[in-house]
Amino acid sequence: MNTVIREAVISDYYSMCEIYEELDMLHRINLSDLFIKPAGCARTEEYISGILRDTDKALFVAEIDGKVVGLAECYIQQSPDFPLIRKRKWIQLDSIAVLQEYRAHQIGSSLLKRVQEWAKAKKIRRIELKVYSFNDIAIAFYVGKGFRDVQKTMFLNLA
Repeated sequence: MNTVIREAVISDYYSMCEIYEELDMLHRINLSDLFIKPAGCARTEEYISGILRDTDKALFVAEIDGKVVGLAECYIQQSPDFPLIRKRKWIQLDSIAVLQEYRAHQIGSSLLKRVQEWAKAKKIRRIELKVYSFNDIAIAFYVGKGFRDVQKTMFLNLA
């Protein structure tokens, strides 16, 4: 199985919608109080086009035999202007997702490697991400790649 990692193009849109839908369904199943099923693809074609045009954002796809089977979405983030916070930039990794039937073939690792290359080309030395605590598979993947915890988000529902 030969995997090609490349920059996404708008003609990948419907393939990416399929991948996003698998990712979004996982979130709807595990956090139904936060996530709902939208009428169509949760990310519009305009949203994807905006990423593709923005030099501070990147969208990469993994392709096998002409089929898009995975994606990675990331963007440059900058610290707020606050005297206590060190001025810095980092890459915010918004999503890495691979279609269920193509997992366990190092596609996620290849996508992450491409994000790392993009970060280095932008002269940025840090990647951060957020992962929901139910997602043990993703957490194990990121920990295995050397990611560490920075903070936790907690909540309290009021009656």
